[in-house]
Formats: sequence, structure tokens, C-alpha cells
Amino acid sequence: VMEIPDVEVRICPEQGDVRVVELVFRYSTDRQTLRSMREQVQPVFSSAALYVTGDAGEWVKFSQLHAFLTERFDYQLQSAVTPAYSLLCQGVGDSQAFAQIYTALCSRIGLQAKSVSGTRNGESHWWNLINIDGAWYHLDLLGAKRFAPLTDEAMAGYEWDREALPAATGTAE
Repeated sequence: VMEIPDVEVRICPEQGDVRVVELVFRYSTDRQTLRSMREQVQPVFSSAALYVTGDAGEWVKFSQLHAFLTERFDYQLQSAVTPAYSLLCQGVGDSQAFAQIYTALCSRIGLQAKSVSGTRNGESHWWNLINIDGAWYHLDLLGAKRFAPLTDEAMAGYEWDREALPAATGTAE
């Protein structure tokens, strides 16, 4: 998704057993520009897939994708209407952009990852949950310079909806 749209939800009728939910998405960027932006980021996704060693284990692949993003892009606390494009083409992004791009890159090469929205030290912040060989870990691409997956216990200062996400215990399920 190149741009995060404004979403309007309409429910009709407002009450009753049978209702219709209508979602209206509004983008500030026109369709042609969004398509052009998507085409411009595709080479970055292709490069990331080539950067990851095909026969390596999951731990190595997650680490390689971490290096791919953190070594190529500088973190600047700047939100954008087009977070994916701004990060991948302009080198500017916030924690949400990094987390969502990392999730997308992982998905593209067959790794299981989720983007997590919460707070870090009371400030809005995004990071990832990654599944390595059946065990979940937290990974904050902007929290450490090196690849350092963490368990729930080690996430001091972070808050998130623990019921909505798998527990990061570092042990296989």
C-alpha cells in the first residue's frame, strides 16, 4: 500500500439482524500516481529478495532483511502520506513505515511477520513480531542497530494489545 487512505465506515441500517457495512476509501494521491509509485518501489523489493540467502535458516534471513533496511535508510522522525514510498524511494520514514515495509519484505520471501502498533516509553511506536522456527519474537528495527529479537519479558517500556497478538516467548509453539 503506497498511501494510507482515510476510511469512512457506513452501516445501514444502524440496527437490526441484517446490515450492510460500506467502506469508503479516500486517497489524497491520484490512482495513476499511486501505480507509478508502486512500480518505483518494486526494484527495492526485488533487491531485498536477492539480498537474502536462499538456503539460509529463518534466523539468518530475518537478520539479512533487518540489515537490508537499517543499513540503506536513515531513520528520520517524519511521517508521510505515502509511508512505503517515502521510506523506499526517499529514505525517510517513521516507525510505522519501517515495520510495515519489513512485514511486506518478510512476506515476499516466505517469512512470517506482523506489524505491531503500540507505545514505546509512552510515545506512539511500531515494531514487528517475527516467527523464527515456530517461536515468536519482537523486533524493533529502530530500537537497536543490530538484529536483536526479544521476548515479551524483555520489552521494557513497550505497551501493546497483548491479547490480539501471539505471545513472544522465544519458544516454539
